[in-house]
Amino acid sequence: MKGIPLILWAGVLWGLAWAQDGQALYQSHCAGCHGPTAQGIPGVFPPLAANPRAADEAHVLKVIREGLSGPLEVAGQAYNGTMPAMPQVSEADAKAIVAYLKGLGGKASPPAASPQPTPAASPELAAQGRALFSGQTRLQNGGAPCMACHTAGNLGPMGGGSLGRNLTDLHTRLGAAGIQGVLSNIAFPVMRESYQGKPLTPEEISALTAFFAQTAGQPANTNQSDMWRMALAGLVGVVVLFVLTYTFWSNRRVGLAERIRSRRSA
Repeated sequence: MKGIPLILWAGVLWGLAWAQDGQALYQSHCAGCHGPTAQGIPGVFPPLAANPRAADEAHVLKVIREGLSGPLEVAGQAYNGTMPAMPQVSEADAKAIVAYLKGLGGKASPPAASPQPTPAASPELAAQGRALFSGQTRLQNGGAPCMACHTAGNLGPMGGGSLGRNLTDLHTRLGAAGIQGVLSNIAFPVMRESYQGKPLTPEEISALTAFFAQTAGQPANTNQSDMWRMALAGLVGVVVLFVLTYTFWSNRRVGLAERIRSRRSA
């Protein structure tokens, strides 16, 4: 130890601190989808441990800046999830995450077990999730209801929002683990802004997951049907306005004629 230059020790200590920072950043930004040990979720989010692509700094920086969508293949297994761009992660933080992932290179965690068929969701829990999705029950930390931007299944005459993706098949695409990962670590830009400082609670995530499991077999409210519903509502409004206007002016015309006749008779 005496023969090791001080500058080398400083470099080693700096490297350890860098790796610890990278681990904390990974847990904050990545673990929700890719797992706490970077093991991934089969079929949805690929593993990052012992993944050559995750050790390629240029590739990781590009994915963080631009996002990435499947399908893609890692170690012979196909994945079809979606990673949004994460502009909130600085380049320095991204490099720290890469350094941490490089340290996992040969220490791949056992792959997560393939998702088992999800048992039928509890109707009570699914109902709670539906109420949270539609805004009938407020989210505990004050976040916006999902229905403000999304629709899922059959939500009634007015459907849901069209700003975000239709989530009817979310459980089919991601499975319970994928949904819970996404909702626990929200990375999509619009959602991230809406829920900043207003995270979903574990109970709310469980209820929403049950709701999405229930909608998986339902027909979706399509944008076209939403458009026809809005057009019909607008037509009804025009008819009502026309009837009210006609009635008002008819009564006014009759009143004016009576005043003229009364003046002539006088």
